[in-house]
Amino acid sequence: MLRITERRAIHPRVPGFVERSVMQAFGHRASSTPGRPLGPGLDRRQLLRAIGVTAGLASFPGLVAACGSDGGGGGDNASGDLLVWYWGEQEAAGLKKFFEAQVQAYNAAGTDSAGEVKAVLQESDTLYTAFRTAAEAKNGPDVQFFWGGTQALEDVWMGNVEPLDDHVSSDFLDQLDTDARRETYWDGKQWGMPFYQIGTAWAYNKVMFAKAGLDPEVPPATWDEFVAALTALKKSGVVPLGAGFKDAYLGGWLISYLGGQNFDSIDDAIAVFRGETEYAGPKYTEWLDRLKELIDRGLFNDDVLSIDLYQGQQMFESQQAAITNSVQPQIVGFERKLGADTVGVMRTPVYGTGALADFFPAPSQVLTITSFSPRQDRAGTFLEYLHEPKVMKAMYEACGAITPDKRFDPAWLNTEADKKMAEWKSSLPNFWYQYYYPFPFERDGVTPGVQQLFQPGGSVSAAVKTMQEAIDKWRREQPAQVKAYQQWQLLS
Repeated sequence: MLRITERRAIHPRVPGFVERSVMQAFGHRASSTPGRPLGPGLDRRQLLRAIGVTAGLASFPGLVAACGSDGGGGGDNASGDLLVWYWGEQEAAGLKKFFEAQVQAYNAAGTDSAGEVKAVLQESDTLYTAFRTAAEAKNGPDVQFFWGGTQALEDVWMGNVEPLDDHVSSDFLDQLDTDARRETYWDGKQWGMPFYQIGTAWAYNKVMFAKAGLDPEVPPATWDEFVAALTALKKSGVVPLGAGFKDAYLGGWLISYLGGQNFDSIDDAIAVFRGETEYAGPKYTEWLDRLKELIDRGLFNDDVLSIDLYQGQQMFESQQAAITNSVQPQIVGFERKLGADTVGVMRTPVYGTGALADFFPAPSQVLTITSFSPRQDRAGTFLEYLHEPKVMKAMYEACGAITPDKRFDPAWLNTEADKKMAEWKSSLPNFWYQYYYPFPFERDGVTPGVQQLFQPGGSVSAAVKTMQEAIDKWRREQPAQVKAYQQWQLLS
């Protein structure tokens, strides 16, 4: 019998919502239901203390365990129910219903004769804390959801995750999207199974573009075109860029949109954390000059520091702002509400000269097999099932989430925004900076450094200094993570 439980009631939300407390700790790309307040939660430092992150990795099994841990599991195919802790309804509305249906179908088919799958939808504010408590006790889920990139690899480095390679077929791994795999590929092994991707772009209002004398079907592609378009929008009487930075999330978006355009590879992004170079020079810091230009020209809403991220996005939905930062499911929601004649999607305009200057970020959330599970082979079989074509199609139809798998058929896509982003995904580099840096860099460096740019007297030099100091602090306090970065050889 299918049993889906929740730690507490979740109200369905517009795609893109992520609750406050964990986002403050992990710097995830948060957005929310327009007009609906974020839920209460711990502040950033409280939650970090709760999960033990500020103590570093010294108190955890460490990198040796991360390279392969038996976890006291007692066998890869033990009988009993297979427990899956998952997340995603908060970001892609409809995913819970999809997951329930697939678990029910999997169990009804008798695919796993050793037991049934039980799925537990997790809350945002306990996603990591509950899992780390379970991992410490070596008693909990066989399959665990994580946000992707370094937000999953940290638990790899703690020894809480089992590499997939021994529990899924090599043919299966070969079918996974290479860019998505790269985010959780470490020490020559695959640790996370890409579950769904979140294309990240800008939503723009075609009607406002036309009224400002701009071509509504050809959004700006270069930086000069971008500045000119924003200036024309401002002159037409609308807010060019709607954004909110009060809750501290916007910095992670801005560095990920702008901060890598002078990189020739993702290795350039992580070199500063390996200790190979300083966070200095145009390669790393030109984006701050570009952002400061937009601020100085008054192209953001005046109250950007007084409203939260979701309130800035709400300005777009209520047609008070012409452009906002957004993610694929939310942009699709805008299109379905306001119409394809009103809502367009655009990439970040290019200013840089690196190989990653013209890119489309589509980072992935992941499912993992836990190191302490006694049912690791069975877990691998279930993960492979979630990538069967009929299942991938069902997930897209239920919640608009796209599976990063070479077998996902673009013919299934049913909105203009999805089709456009799929086109970009197939032809452009895929890189989301936030999934490659340690989150203390954002918390202690990017956020305060960028926030002061929006304040009178704010300077790029002060922002750069703050960000380098954050890197130096992280390197002093997290030597095990520094070692992990030095061992990180990216999947080609």
